Amino acid sequence: MRLRPTLFSLAVLILGLAATAMAQDEGIPKLTGTWEATGYHMHDQKNGFNHANEKATMVIAEQQDRVFHGDVRWSGKFTGKDTFSGVIDKNNADFYLAGHSDGLRLGRLEGPDKLVFYFLAPGGTNPRAGYVEYRRVK
Repeated sequence: MRLRPTLFSLAVLILGLAATAMAQDEGIPKLTGTWEATGYHMHDQKNGFNHANEKATMVIAEQQDRVFHGDVRWSGKFTGKDTFSGVIDKNNADFYLAGHSDGLRLGRLEGPDKLVFYFLAPGGTNPRAGYVEYRRVK
């Protein structure tokens, strides 16, 4: 007869662990989708300060758990594209992007549909730093 209470205790333990795991997964923000720049400011060695008439769109194509990938395109005075891989910090607010061809981006979620990232490209032919604010396109 001791088997029945043991099985019940085991079932409660398994359900508790499953609920905890599900709650942790729900805390990871979903970043997939299209994001458009709403604010921008940069400085680079060749051109100095730049903050006007730039357009940027970031598409996060796929996300698995905390890891994601996508591309960012910009146009205006300069035109370009970079693909990236990224990861969301365990605090579920900060994230980090490694450009596949250019730079490092350190970001922060400022709400479910708002983020900012800071761009750093040291050395090379045109070192630069700046930030871009984005809103999710719905």
